Amino acid sequence: MERRQLPLFLPVALGAGILAWFLLPWNGERQAALLLFLGLAVAGLACSATFRRILVIGGLVAALGVVLSDVRSGTVAAPRLYHWLSAAPIVGVIEEMRPQAGGERWTMLLRRQATLVDPVVLVRLSWHGELPAGVAPGASIRVRATLGPIANPALPGAGNPARRAWFDSVSASGRMLAPPELLAPPRLERGWIGRLRQRVGVRIATALPGDAGAIAGALVIGEQGRIRADLVESMRVAGLAHILTVSGFHIGLVVAGSFFLLRHLLAFWPWLALRLSVRVVSAFGAGLVGTGYTLLSGAGLPSIRSILAAWVVLLAMMLDRDPLAPRLIAFAAFVILLLRPESLLNPSFQLSFAAVTALAALAHSAPGRKLLSASGDGLPMKLLKFLAGLLLTALVAELVLSPIALAQFGRAGLYGVLANVVAVPLTSFVIMPLLALWLLLASLGLGFLLSWALAPALGALGGIGVAVAKWPGASVTLPAMPESAMFTLFMGGLLLLLFYGRLRFIGLPVLAAGVLLALYAPRPDLFVGADGRQVGVVRDGTLYTLRGHRGGFLVRNWAEQADAAPAARLADLPAARCNALLCRVPLQGGRVLLAFFEAPPMGEAFARLCAGADIATSPTGLPQICQPRWLRLDPAELISLGAVAIDSGRGVIDSVGKRGGDQPWSVAAPPGMRPRLLGGPVWTGVIVE
Repeated sequence: MERRQLPLFLPVALGAGILAWFLLPWNGERQAALLLFLGLAVAGLACSATFRRILVIGGLVAALGVVLSDVRSGTVAAPRLYHWLSAAPIVGVIEEMRPQAGGERWTMLLRRQATLVDPVVLVRLSWHGELPAGVAPGASIRVRATLGPIANPALPGAGNPARRAWFDSVSASGRMLAPPELLAPPRLERGWIGRLRQRVGVRIATALPGDAGAIAGALVIGEQGRIRADLVESMRVAGLAHILTVSGFHIGLVVAGSFFLLRHLLAFWPWLALRLSVRVVSAFGAGLVGTGYTLLSGAGLPSIRSILAAWVVLLAMMLDRDPLAPRLIAFAAFVILLLRPESLLNPSFQLSFAAVTALAALAHSAPGRKLLSASGDGLPMKLLKFLAGLLLTALVAELVLSPIALAQFGRAGLYGVLANVVAVPLTSFVIMPLLALWLLLASLGLGFLLSWALAPALGALGGIGVAVAKWPGASVTLPAMPESAMFTLFMGGLLLLLFYGRLRFIGLPVLAAGVLLALYAPRPDLFVGADGRQVGVVRDGTLYTLRGHRGGFLVRNWAEQADAAPAARLADLPAARCNALLCRVPLQGGRVLLAFFEAPPMGEAFARLCAGADIATSPTGLPQICQPRWLRLDPAELISLGAVAIDSGRGVIDSVGKRGGDQPWSVAAPPGMRPRLLGGPVWTGVIVE
């Protein structure tokens, strides 16, 4: 019986190879991992039948994951910008536009025209304010903007925008200095989906002003940027952020609702019902509707994964198979990882497949089968089973998703189960059907007939998030979890979910190992920014910073990763000695930090000051006479290290460059070069002007 579960581990083996490629920083280590997996497959030939299949197939699939990741990295390779460019006119075609910060800011993907020395590249630009009429996806524009390199992580282990940009083939980022000038309107053959999304978004915002229209825009076209920042934060704290992101929940609602509606409507057509399978036709039609919704919502990675999984389920229904079979879920995950190996590191992939796997395991368990079986039950019992199933699924999903949220974001909602028990039925049975009908009527100019009901329902959804977020202890925060602990916990959870009998309990010691790795991981107490300007010291739950807080992105990331309040300057730290030039701060383990605000002076006194410190940081170059006992962190050193995190008590140093190694998006990699798993490095190019 347990051997029948082994095919479920094929995406796990593929993911192990993908994970090895992404987490091993140097190409030699990735090559060694490939040889190790191949050696495991060869060693399996000497084992008995069952273990032979496990080792041979598992080793080969894991090796495939390593190779696929390297091939995918080469497929998306594009020239990158490694220095800052002064303001200059840029001409190109808009690929994508998204509002941000409640609609006050716009992010635009622009395919820049080739210059005398640079090829056509994709750049990301931001703009604060309104955009001129006619500026839409597919339009050709000229804009004056500054361009710079893609941002690197704010600290080791944090979200990596440079890696995401690499796999999106984005070469540079910057900001517009003036409104764009429209050179040519969108052509019919380009960007028609983007223009449709923009028109739908404008119609929703006009007909449903305020929070109702912003939430409706997120549900229909996948744009969260029009929602107020404080409302987004409240929804996140309440555990309802998944409702605002078009993913498996929304795709599932649209596909299931379309299937239900089509199946009942087609049954009224006797000619069709007597000649074709209504279920097959309805499943195919529901897939088309779901695909259209995916395109309308922007075809983000979560929605693409979800529609692929939905097509697998629909295909199972067409073939009269169990649509909740774990093998189908494993097949969907395997296909997605084959096509997009980088999805494995995406939190939405982890959250969606963890939830679906847990719910499938629940559906095939004894309590799940009882709740799903309604034969012979009256209406009161059916209603009772429905409510019990809703509560149980919300509880199981929250138990599975909360640890992942804590691992990825350092925070999870404490009352997510209660909030989802109310918000999910409201969204599933009231808001989404009303929204679909409203869109149909609005296309005929009759949307006002339903606006009176839709707007309060959308407002109620936002109100649930705001109310729950205000409850005492609404969210739990933890310091950042190392990747080794996070993926060990994932593996333990998979063993518990994928095996059926007593063998599943081998997941418990794996989970315990993950917890121990998380608890005893080195915790940095010193952060240094990638340019050396900002320095942070964690002491007693407070983050003390060299230049103050001011709500900046960098300090906010440090505070979230350390689970500390960014409320003080280094000058406020007891035992610190600061003046207009520098701060001298005692650290753990008896070490001393010397952090300069500006260029340090020269002279014997300065040399003695450096010699009495263990770590010296500066936003400008430190002269050679400054020789601290342990570390010099100035721009010359930080250019290949990036942001640095240090556990001064244990003497452990971590950096963005150390984590990235020679991966093409890493600060430690040679500019314009990409190492290959098989063969020598290749030139990917650099942007010059």
